Amino acid sequence: MSNRSVEDHFASAAERHFRDAEYLQDDGRWPNADHHLGFAAECALKSLLLLFTEASLDPKPNGKPAKMPWIRKETGGTQEYGHLPWTETDLAVLAHGPLGNQLLVALEDHLDAFGNWSEQDRYLHCEHITEETVAALYEATRAIVGLHESALINGSLS
Repeated sequence: MSNRSVEDHFASAAERHFRDAEYLQDDGRWPNADHHLGFAAECALKSLLLLFTEASLDPKPNGKPAKMPWIRKETGGTQEYGHLPWTETDLAVLAHGPLGNQLLVALEDHLDAFGNWSEQDRYLHCEHITEETVAALYEATRAIVGLHESALINGSLS
């Protein structure tokens, strides 16, 4: 068993998926590049949530182990952060954490690119995934992964 933190695992996975996506994009393998770009962004985002918000991987209030980052809603219950895309409502819950609003501002121009992304595309023919759609997703993912790398180095979102 690894002694690495969950944040380390998400950070490592973000980097690994991003590099694989670049390789696949350079080879014109759009559906697989799309797949890895989405997971790279998702892993970087989960790491950022755990580092800079009140999101947790602790057992949930019902005692069940958490499989993904979650946060307690002010209105009761919990909000889980699984696969992208996440809606503005999903992310609005984070604004209540100490750095949540700062994270939302840093991400606001990048999350729209994932509105049509789905981890389920791995099972489909994916003719809707083109060089253009991958290029847009690449730019958004590169910004999110860059924000994540900077946060790991600087310890802040600024």
